[in-house]
Amino acid sequence: MKATILIIDDNVKWCKSLAQNFVQRGYTPVYATTSTEAHDLLARTAIDLVLLDIMLGEENGVDLLKDILLLQPRLPVIMITGFGSIDTAVQSIKLGAFDYVTKPLEFDKLLQLVEHAMNVSCSRDYAPESFASDFPELITHNAAMLALCEKARKFAGTNLPILICGENGTGKEIIADVIHAHSTRSEKPMLKINCSAFPETLLDNELFGHEKGAYTGAETVFKGIFERAHGSSLFLDEIGDMPATIQAKILRALQNHEIRRIGSERVIKVNVRFITATNKDLRQLITNSAFREDLFYRLNVATIKLPPLRERKEDIPLLAEYFLAEHAKTNPTCAQRFSEAVIARFVSHSWPGNVRELKNTVHYAATICTNACIDIPDLPPHFLPKRSPQSSDNIRDDMERALILDMLQKTNFNKKKTAELLNMSRNTLYNKLEKYGIGVPE
Repeated sequence: MKATILIIDDNVKWCKSLAQNFVQRGYTPVYATTSTEAHDLLARTAIDLVLLDIMLGEENGVDLLKDILLLQPRLPVIMITGFGSIDTAVQSIKLGAFDYVTKPLEFDKLLQLVEHAMNVSCSRDYAPESFASDFPELITHNAAMLALCEKARKFAGTNLPILICGENGTGKEIIADVIHAHSTRSEKPMLKINCSAFPETLLDNELFGHEKGAYTGAETVFKGIFERAHGSSLFLDEIGDMPATIQAKILRALQNHEIRRIGSERVIKVNVRFITATNKDLRQLITNSAFREDLFYRLNVATIKLPPLRERKEDIPLLAEYFLAEHAKTNPTCAQRFSEAVIARFVSHSWPGNVRELKNTVHYAATICTNACIDIPDLPPHFLPKRSPQSSDNIRDDMERALILDMLQKTNFNKKKTAELLNMSRNTLYNKLEKYGIGVPE
């Protein structure tokens, strides 16, 4: 089946004439004469390509282009312009339009451009040209992120210590992986340790190792992560949670490239590239005497600060599409796209858990959804619209619905186990699933 093409122009007669030409070539055209009609069609129809006139009566086609690309960033849009507005058409391409054509149209040439745009769209990966081409793991159209990627690429070719800062879930470990992968040490795996995951004595042991007999139970020699990372990169996550005694040892390793195992005075030379990450304000920790100032300046040579997702809203639809496609690789029958309302809700959400929260939300919705398109009811409970005013019955229903969804998620959507945990029969559970509009994949 040929593609569905959305024609947007305020001239109804012209839209119908162009639509008829596409019908004769086997395409399915639909048309809109206002931005409101266009949004409505985009929300309820799977559109493969848009033809958008720059002049929409009193409306601005460029503004509509921005809206379309925000909600569906991979949708190819061809701008239609008169000779007097070619500069605006060129500006539209800079904003993300695929190309432009001028009126009066030559249909055969337009058709060639449409087919070319469709072919490019089908073959396009989730890292378009404006992404950092050397960093396909980082999906972005955001100017700050693109600059960050360029900085990371430059840092990757050096042996400088790198400090990655950012809130939880912003992708600090991904940046570390990418830097190592593009470094001269990439032939060896980068070793990682989360400094907040171990009590002080265990962290000391994991980092520096121990000699046989160093303490009760140390029956053999153990090489710590510093020794095992020799010649490679070492990623120290949550460096701000590192105890003071360990900080002193890390400083020595940075300054002198040497360590000592627990229970030994023998100096062991190590050659590692330090990549560290934190979600804390290290300068404030220094002020509070919780982090060594000399260690900070040793680590803070090449710094990368990741912006939170709420500051890169243009990336939210891109990331959501990527995570949905990622989920579909192992769940081929899951939903294939998002409704416009869902994308709008995603863009307006504050995402305190950042990219990690978005990924989990998409995977949850894709699992819950029983249709081809993920819609608002498929989202986690905190995304659902609140009733106002709330009756006690509504509050109770909301709480029960949220509880059922939570139990379904915990049991990997096993209805039998969910019913047991909720202390209800399976028939009762089925009735409540129907009542609350909860779809569970079979």
